[in-house]
Amino acid sequence: MAVELHVDGIVQRGRFSEFLEAAGRWTRFRKDRGWAEPRLLCGLSGPMNMVRFVFSYKAFTDYEREETLVSQDKDYARIAMDMPFDGQLTFTIFRHAAPA
Repeated sequence: MAVELHVDGIVQRGRFSEFLEAAGRWTRFRKDRGWAEPRLLCGLSGPMNMVRFVFSYKAFTDYEREETLVSQDKDYARIAMDMPFDGQLTFTIFRHAAPA
């Protein structure tokens, strides 16, 4: 079953260009390790400076395996923390529904 992980956050005011640079470094870091490369969406409505990363996985087990690797990588948190988010991030997992 294919799944998507959506990670929503609010970028700190006045730091959007800094966020984009840090998100680029973080995405390259993930790519270098062969992990899922997220799509970055920037909100046109809703809360100011809202962004969403969308990760696609062929199966839930692929997501779980990657999360285990992320949690064991010493550099991951340091690089991810360079993104200037305001407050907490929201993680939501969706499964792809088969049409009726």
